[in-house]
Amino acid sequence: MKELKRLAGGGSEIEISSSDLAEKLDVSQQSASNYIIELSESGYIERKMSSRRQSISITEKGLNFLYRELDSLSNLLETEKSIVIKGSVTSGLGEGRYYVSRKNYVIQFQQKLNFIPYLGTLNIAVEPDYRSNYSRVKSAEGIHIEGFKTEDRTFGPVKAFRAKIFNTDCAIIMPERTVHSDIVEVICTDYLRGKYSLKDGDKVSLTVQIRN
Repeated sequence: MKELKRLAGGGSEIEISSSDLAEKLDVSQQSASNYIIELSESGYIERKMSSRRQSISITEKGLNFLYRELDSLSNLLETEKSIVIKGSVTSGLGEGRYYVSRKNYVIQFQQKLNFIPYLGTLNIAVEPDYRSNYSRVKSAEGIHIEGFKTEDRTFGPVKAFRAKIFNTDCAIIMPERTVHSDIVEVICTDYLRGKYSLKDGDKVSLTVQIRN
């Protein structure tokens, strides 16, 4: 996976034969072909065959795997503790507002984040140049918020990350399941739109703590 990403550079697609990949990995062509088949069957890559070569695309699942590996190494080597994400304020339905309206979640926010959030979220659309940073956050472990059941339905587990916006303590929240959105949902004691006179399109910067 790492070699495929290295070859793809800033993108996620590459044309390469199994023999060329074998040479770069210093393994047999059969081994390289088996690697590609296993990665494809596991959903980490997608491939399209032509007469002589194949086009390989790293899937979101594959990228998430690499980001998890990066997060694991960062923890082991004790590298950066926080990541900056920049984006624009946006309106949207979002799931965050739903979470902060549920008592079972709110109790855990108070216990684990040390604040009771305002009944609503600040939604931030991540700028393209910072989406890789957000992917790193999404792949990190975060602070576990347990799910629960009611008579009507099951509410899944959530993870949270402490953060700062305009030097105000806050947190970002997301489902523990895979998140495909590039919208960050921020919770805070304060009504952030009102406190900082924010409107849709305003540029903001978040500093997110990915490990203690």
